[in-house]
Amino acid sequence: MELRDRLQYEWSKSNNVVMRIIMINVAVYLLFATIVIISKFGGFPALQDFAIKALYLPADFMDVLYRPWTLITHAFTHSLGDTLHIIFNMLIFYWFGNIVVSEAGSNRLLGVYVWGIFAGATAFLMLYNLVPYFIAFKPHMAGAIGASAAVDAVVVAAATLLPNTKMRLLFFGEVSLKWIALAVVLMSFVSLAGGNAGGNMAHLGGALMGYLFVVQYRKGNDWSKPVVSFVTFFQNIFKRKPKMKAYRGGSAASDEAYNQQKQARAKKSTEEQNTIDEILDKISASGYESLTQKEKQILFQASKK
Repeated sequence: MELRDRLQYEWSKSNNVVMRIIMINVAVYLLFATIVIISKFGGFPALQDFAIKALYLPADFMDVLYRPWTLITHAFTHSLGDTLHIIFNMLIFYWFGNIVVSEAGSNRLLGVYVWGIFAGATAFLMLYNLVPYFIAFKPHMAGAIGASAAVDAVVVAAATLLPNTKMRLLFFGEVSLKWIALAVVLMSFVSLAGGNAGGNMAHLGGALMGYLFVVQYRKGNDWSKPVVSFVTFFQNIFKRKPKMKAYRGGSAASDEAYNQQKQARAKKSTEEQNTIDEILDKISASGYESLTQKEKQILFQASKK
Protein backbone atom coordinates (compact mmCIF):
# COMPACT_ATOMS: atom_id res chain seq x y z
CA MET A 1 0.00 0.00 0.00
CA GLU A 2 2.78 2.42 0.89
CA LEU A 3 4.66 1.69 -2.35
CA ARG A 4 1.51 2.33 -4.38
CA ASP A 5 0.91 5.58 -2.53
CA ARG A 6 4.47 6.68 -3.16
CA LEU A 7 4.24 5.89 -6.86
CA GLN A 8 0.89 7.68 -7.02
CA TYR A 9 2.43 10.69 -5.32
CA GLU A 10 5.45 10.78 -7.66
CA TRP A 11 3.25 10.47 -10.74
CA SER A 12 0.78 13.14 -9.62
CA LYS A 13 3.39 15.83 -8.95
CA SER A 14 3.10 18.65 -11.46
CA ASN A 15 5.86 19.19 -14.04
CA ASN A 16 7.48 15.89 -13.04
CA VAL A 17 8.32 14.74 -16.56
CA VAL A 18 11.63 13.13 -15.54
CA MET A 19 10.09 10.67 -13.07
CA ARG A 20 7.05 9.98 -15.27
CA ILE A 21 9.22 8.94 -18.22
CA ILE A 22 11.37 6.76 -15.96
CA MET A 23 8.28 5.13 -14.47
CA ILE A 24 6.86 4.38 -17.94
CA ASN A 25 10.17 2.82 -19.03
CA VAL A 26 10.32 0.62 -15.93
CA ALA A 27 6.65 -0.39 -16.26
CA VAL A 28 7.08 -1.44 -19.91
CA TYR A 29 10.29 -3.30 -19.01
CA LEU A 30 8.51 -5.28 -16.27
CA LEU A 31 5.52 -5.96 -18.53
CA PHE A 32 7.77 -7.22 -21.32
CA ALA A 33 9.71 -9.41 -18.87
CA THR A 34 6.45 -10.86 -17.51
CA ILE A 35 5.23 -11.74 -21.01
CA VAL A 36 8.52 -13.43 -21.89
CA ILE A 37 8.58 -15.41 -18.62
CA ILE A 38 4.99 -16.61 -19.13
CA SER A 39 5.86 -17.49 -22.72
CA LYS A 40 8.86 -19.60 -21.76
CA PHE A 41 7.50 -21.29 -18.62
CA GLY A 42 4.07 -21.87 -20.10
CA GLY A 43 5.33 -23.09 -23.46
CA PHE A 44 3.76 -20.30 -25.50
CA PRO A 45 6.53 -19.18 -27.89
CA ALA A 46 3.96 -17.36 -30.03
CA LEU A 47 3.28 -15.01 -27.11
CA GLN A 48 6.90 -13.85 -26.99
CA ASP A 49 6.97 -13.43 -30.77
CA PHE A 50 3.81 -11.33 -30.54
CA ALA A 51 5.35 -9.10 -27.85
CA ILE A 52 8.50 -8.58 -29.90
CA LYS A 53 6.52 -7.63 -33.00
CA ALA A 54 4.29 -5.32 -30.94
CA LEU A 55 7.17 -3.45 -29.28
CA TYR A 56 10.30 -3.64 -31.47
CA LEU A 57 10.89 -1.19 -34.33
CA PRO A 58 11.29 -3.33 -37.48
CA ALA A 59 14.19 -2.59 -39.82
CA ASP A 60 12.03 -2.67 -42.95
CA PHE A 61 10.08 0.44 -43.97
CA MET A 62 7.11 -1.67 -45.13
CA ASP A 63 6.85 -3.45 -41.79
CA VAL A 64 6.77 -0.07 -40.04
CA LEU A 65 3.78 0.95 -42.17
CA TYR A 66 1.87 -2.02 -40.73
CA ARG A 67 3.15 -1.35 -37.19
CA PRO A 68 3.50 2.46 -36.94
CA TRP A 69 3.11 2.46 -33.14
CA THR A 70 6.54 0.80 -32.87
CA LEU A 71 8.08 4.17 -33.73
CA ILE A 72 7.27 5.01 -30.09
CA THR A 73 7.04 1.67 -28.26
CA HIS A 74 10.58 0.59 -29.16
CA ALA A 75 11.99 3.54 -27.20
CA PHE A 76 10.30 2.38 -23.97
CA THR A 77 11.42 -1.24 -24.36
CA HIS A 78 14.81 -2.54 -23.19
CA SER A 79 16.77 -5.74 -23.62
CA LEU A 80 15.91 -8.34 -20.97
CA GLY A 81 19.32 -9.99 -21.38
CA ASP A 82 21.17 -6.84 -20.31
CA THR A 83 19.73 -5.22 -17.20
CA LEU A 84 22.42 -2.52 -17.34
CA HIS A 85 20.78 -1.31 -20.56
CA ILE A 86 17.79 0.19 -18.78
CA ILE A 87 19.67 1.06 -15.57
CA PHE A 88 22.29 3.22 -17.33
CA ASN A 89 19.74 4.78 -19.67
CA MET A 90 17.50 5.85 -16.80
CA LEU A 91 20.36 7.09 -14.61
CA ILE A 92 21.81 9.22 -17.42
CA PHE A 93 18.35 10.49 -18.31
CA TYR A 94 17.70 11.43 -14.67
CA TRP A 95 20.95 13.41 -14.35
CA PHE A 96 20.80 15.25 -17.65
CA GLY A 97 17.01 15.49 -17.79
CA ASN A 98 16.95 17.50 -14.59
CA ILE A 99 19.53 19.86 -16.08
CA VAL A 100 17.28 20.48 -19.09
CA VAL A 101 14.27 21.02 -16.81
CA SER A 102 16.13 23.51 -14.62
CA GLU A 103 17.27 25.52 -17.64
CA ALA A 104 14.38 25.21 -20.13
CA GLY A 105 11.43 23.61 -18.30
CA SER A 106 9.60 20.28 -18.29
CA ASN A 107 7.86 20.84 -21.62
CA ARG A 108 11.17 21.28 -23.40
CA LEU A 109 12.49 18.07 -21.85
CA LEU A 110 9.43 16.18 -23.06
CA GLY A 111 9.89 17.67 -26.53
CA VAL A 112 13.59 16.76 -26.70
CA TYR A 113 12.89 13.21 -25.53
CA VAL A 114 10.07 12.52 -28.01
CA TRP A 115 11.77 14.15 -30.99
CA GLY A 116 14.92 12.23 -30.03
CA ILE A 117 12.90 9.02 -30.32
CA PHE A 118 11.74 9.88 -33.84
CA ALA A 119 15.17 11.09 -34.94
CA GLY A 120 16.77 7.87 -33.71
CA ALA A 121 14.13 5.74 -35.43
CA THR A 122 14.60 7.67 -38.69
CA ALA A 123 18.38 7.23 -38.61
CA PHE A 124 17.99 3.50 -37.89
CA LEU A 125 15.56 2.97 -40.77
CA MET A 126 17.67 4.99 -43.20
CA LEU A 127 20.72 2.84 -42.43
CA TYR A 128 18.96 -0.46 -43.11
CA ASN A 129 16.98 0.71 -46.12
CA LEU A 130 19.35 3.06 -47.96
CA VAL A 131 22.87 1.76 -47.31
CA PRO A 132 23.56 -1.30 -49.53
CA TYR A 133 25.90 -3.02 -47.05
CA PHE A 134 23.26 -3.08 -44.31
CA ILE A 135 20.26 -3.90 -46.51
CA ALA A 136 21.50 -7.53 -46.65
CA PHE A 137 21.24 -7.82 -42.86
CA LYS A 138 17.68 -6.48 -42.71
CA PRO A 139 15.82 -9.84 -42.97
CA HIS A 140 17.77 -11.27 -40.04
CA MET A 141 16.99 -8.47 -37.58
CA ALA A 142 14.35 -8.60 -34.86
CA GLY A 143 14.36 -4.80 -34.77
CA ALA A 144 15.49 -1.92 -32.57
CA ILE A 145 14.70 -1.29 -28.89
CA GLY A 146 15.95 1.05 -26.21
CA ALA A 147 15.70 4.67 -25.07
CA SER A 148 19.34 5.44 -25.89
CA ALA A 149 18.56 7.72 -28.86
CA ALA A 150 16.17 9.81 -26.74
CA VAL A 151 18.61 9.84 -23.82
CA ASP A 152 21.46 10.97 -26.07
CA ALA A 153 19.19 13.75 -27.35
CA VAL A 154 18.72 14.89 -23.75
CA VAL A 155 22.48 14.68 -23.02
CA VAL A 156 23.38 16.82 -26.04
CA ALA A 157 20.51 19.24 -25.33
CA ALA A 158 21.79 19.75 -21.77
CA ALA A 159 25.34 20.28 -23.05
CA THR A 160 24.14 22.75 -25.68
CA LEU A 161 22.16 24.71 -23.09
CA LEU A 162 24.95 24.77 -20.49
CA PRO A 163 28.19 23.72 -22.21
CA ASN A 164 30.54 24.86 -19.45
CA THR A 165 28.56 23.52 -16.50
CA LYS A 166 30.58 20.80 -14.81
CA MET A 167 29.48 17.37 -13.62
CA ARG A 168 31.50 15.22 -11.24
CA LEU A 169 32.28 11.82 -12.79
CA LEU A 170 33.75 8.79 -11.06
CA PHE A 171 37.49 8.44 -11.83
CA PHE A 172 37.46 11.68 -13.89
CA GLY A 173 36.44 14.37 -11.42
CA GLU A 174 34.66 17.47 -12.70
CA VAL A 175 34.06 17.48 -16.47
CA SER A 176 32.20 20.09 -18.55
CA LEU A 177 28.94 18.95 -20.12
CA LYS A 178 30.22 19.77 -23.61
CA TRP A 179 33.05 17.23 -23.26
CA ILE A 180 30.69 14.58 -21.90
CA ALA A 181 28.36 15.09 -24.86
CA LEU A 182 31.28 15.00 -27.31
CA ALA A 183 32.47 11.71 -25.80
CA VAL A 184 28.97 10.23 -26.12
CA VAL A 185 28.79 11.21 -29.80
CA LEU A 186 32.30 9.96 -30.60
CA MET A 187 31.69 6.60 -28.92
CA SER A 188 28.54 6.08 -30.98
CA PHE A 189 30.36 7.10 -34.17
CA VAL A 190 33.30 4.73 -33.61
CA SER A 191 30.88 1.93 -32.67
CA LEU A 192 29.30 2.10 -36.14
CA ALA A 193 32.05 -0.30 -37.11
CA GLY A 194 30.86 -2.83 -34.54
CA GLY A 195 27.98 -5.26 -34.33
CA ASN A 196 25.33 -2.74 -33.24
CA ALA A 197 25.64 -0.28 -36.11
CA GLY A 198 21.89 0.28 -36.26
CA GLY A 199 21.68 1.13 -32.58
CA ASN A 200 24.61 3.50 -32.73
CA MET A 201 23.22 5.16 -35.85
CA ALA A 202 20.03 5.78 -33.86
CA HIS A 203 22.12 7.28 -31.03
CA LEU A 204 23.70 9.73 -33.46
CA GLY A 205 20.28 10.67 -34.84
CA GLY A 206 19.06 11.40 -31.34
CA ALA A 207 22.18 13.41 -30.49
CA LEU A 208 21.75 15.55 -33.61
CA MET A 209 18.13 16.20 -32.70
CA GLY A 210 19.11 17.31 -29.19
CA TYR A 211 21.47 19.91 -30.65
CA LEU A 212 19.01 21.16 -33.30
CA PHE A 213 16.19 21.37 -30.75
CA VAL A 214 18.13 23.74 -28.50
CA VAL A 215 19.40 25.83 -31.43
CA GLN A 216 15.82 26.35 -32.60
CA TYR A 217 14.62 26.96 -29.06
CA ARG A 218 17.09 29.82 -28.70
CA LYS A 219 15.77 31.28 -31.94
CA GLY A 220 12.26 31.30 -30.52
CA ASN A 221 11.06 28.12 -32.25
CA ASP A 222 9.75 25.79 -29.55
CA TRP A 223 9.54 22.31 -31.09
CA SER A 224 8.01 20.94 -27.89
CA LYS A 225 4.64 22.60 -28.53
CA PRO A 226 3.13 19.92 -30.84
CA VAL A 227 4.38 17.18 -28.51
CA VAL A 228 2.89 18.83 -25.42
CA SER A 229 -0.38 19.51 -27.25
CA PHE A 230 -0.68 15.87 -28.29
CA VAL A 231 0.12 14.55 -24.80
CA THR A 232 -2.34 17.00 -23.22
CA PHE A 233 -5.07 15.95 -25.66
CA PHE A 234 -4.38 12.28 -24.90
CA GLN A 235 -4.48 12.90 -21.13
CA ASN A 236 -7.77 14.80 -21.36
CA ILE A 237 -9.42 11.81 -23.04
CA PHE A 238 -8.93 9.72 -19.91
CA LYS A 239 -9.37 12.50 -17.35
CA ARG A 240 -12.56 12.35 -15.39
CA LYS A 241 -14.79 15.29 -16.23
CA PRO A 242 -16.50 17.04 -13.29
CA LYS A 243 -20.23 16.65 -13.06
CA MET A 244 -22.11 19.74 -14.15
CA LYS A 245 -24.29 21.40 -11.54
CA ALA A 246 -27.23 23.55 -12.56
CA TYR A 247 -28.18 26.59 -10.47
CA ARG A 248 -31.53 28.26 -10.84
CA GLY A 249 -31.85 31.81 -9.63
CA GLY A 250 -34.60 32.40 -7.06
CA SER A 251 -35.49 34.60 -4.15
CA ALA A 252 -33.07 36.76 -2.19
CA ALA A 253 -33.10 34.15 0.58
CA SER A 254 -32.07 31.36 -1.78
CA ASP A 255 -29.37 33.59 -3.31
CA GLU A 256 -28.00 34.29 0.16
CA ALA A 257 -28.01 30.57 1.00
CA TYR A 258 -26.19 29.81 -2.25
CA ASN A 259 -23.52 32.45 -1.50
CA GLN A 260 -23.03 31.06 2.01
CA GLN A 261 -22.54 27.56 0.61
CA LYS A 262 -20.09 28.91 -1.95
CA GLN A 263 -18.07 30.70 0.76
CA ALA A 264 -18.08 27.58 2.93
CA ARG A 265 -16.72 25.49 0.04
CA ALA A 266 -14.03 28.09 -0.66
CA LYS A 267 -13.00 28.12 3.02
CA LYS A 268 -12.84 24.33 3.12
CA SER A 269 -10.77 24.26 -0.07
CA THR A 270 -8.31 26.78 1.41
CA GLU A 271 -7.98 24.76 4.61
CA GLU A 272 -7.38 21.55 2.64
CA GLN A 273 -4.72 23.27 0.51
CA ASN A 274 -2.98 24.59 3.63
CA THR A 275 -2.92 21.06 5.06
CA ILE A 276 -1.44 19.68 1.84
CA ASP A 277 1.19 22.43 1.77
CA GLU A 278 2.20 21.54 5.33
CA ILE A 279 2.53 17.87 4.36
CA LEU A 280 4.65 18.73 1.31
CA ASP A 281 6.89 20.92 3.48
CA LYS A 282 7.32 17.99 5.85
CA ILE A 283 8.31 15.72 2.95
CA SER A 284 10.82 18.31 1.76
CA ALA A 285 12.35 18.56 5.23
CA SER A 286 12.23 14.95 6.45
CA GLY A 287 11.25 12.73 3.51
CA TYR A 288 8.10 10.81 2.59
CA GLU A 289 8.65 8.14 5.25
CA SER A 290 8.29 10.76 8.01
CA LEU A 291 4.58 11.14 7.25
CA THR A 292 1.94 9.58 9.45
CA GLN A 293 -0.55 7.16 7.93
CA LYS A 294 -3.24 9.86 8.08
CA GLU A 295 -1.01 12.36 6.26
CA LYS A 296 -0.23 9.80 3.56
CA GLN A 297 -3.94 9.15 3.12
CA ILE A 298 -4.69 12.89 2.83
CA LEU A 299 -1.98 13.25 0.18
CA PHE A 300 -3.23 10.21 -1.70
CA GLN A 301 -6.83 11.47 -1.73
CA ALA A 302 -5.66 14.92 -2.88
CA SER A 303 -3.76 13.40 -5.80
CA LYS A 304 -6.96 11.72 -7.03
CA LYS A 305 -8.90 15.00 -7.29
